[in-house]
Amino acid sequence: MTRFEIDNEFPGHLDGSNAFDWYFRAPDGESFDDSCKRATSWILDVRHPTIAISHGLFGRILRGVFLGLLKQEMLELPVPQDGFYRLDDGRCELITV
Repeated sequence: MTRFEIDNEFPGHLDGSNAFDWYFRAPDGESFDDSCKRATSWILDVRHPTIAISHGLFGRILRGVFLGLLKQEMLELPVPQDGFYRLDDGRCELITV
């Protein structure tokens, strides 16, 4: 749904939201804090080299948690379509293809 359609279907539900935090306002959806907890748990569970595929939003959160960023910094991370990220030893490196 577009923001316009959401506002028509659920009046006021997106009031006060910005281009990024409206993702976390879906009825019965995952909150930002819950997404961060899930990312943290996953990072702590990884024991050896791993390839992980995710959607753009969760990729932002995963990289942000890994790098210790604040919420707004995480949500503003780029989501390129021509590469992937390598997370290792506290660094996040974009590798383009």
